[in-house]
Amino acid sequence: MAMVKSRISSKGQITLPKRVREVLGLGLGEEVVFEIRGAEVLLKPWRKVPLEALRGRLKSEVPFPGEAEERRVREGAWAREK
Repeated sequence: MAMVKSRISSKGQITLPKRVREVLGLGLGEEVVFEIRGAEVLLKPWRKVPLEALRGRLKSEVPFPGEAEERRVREGAWAREK
C-alpha cells in the first residue's frame, strides 16, 4: 500500500497529488466522493451512469421516471444521509 501526503489549506481544501489522480483516472473537472468508514475516509471517483443506460438489464413494470426525477430522488437520499 502506497501512502501519499497532502496539506489542508486555510480554506479546508486539499490538492489531490498527481499520483492519486493517475491511480483513480481523474481528469480536470471530474468529481469524487468521500465514503466515511468510522475514523477513515475512502476517496472514490464519481462515475455517473445514468439510469437510462441500465434500462432493460432488470425486469420491471415501472417505467424510467426521467432524469429530473432521478436527480430529485438521489439528492433526497443524500440529504437524509447528512
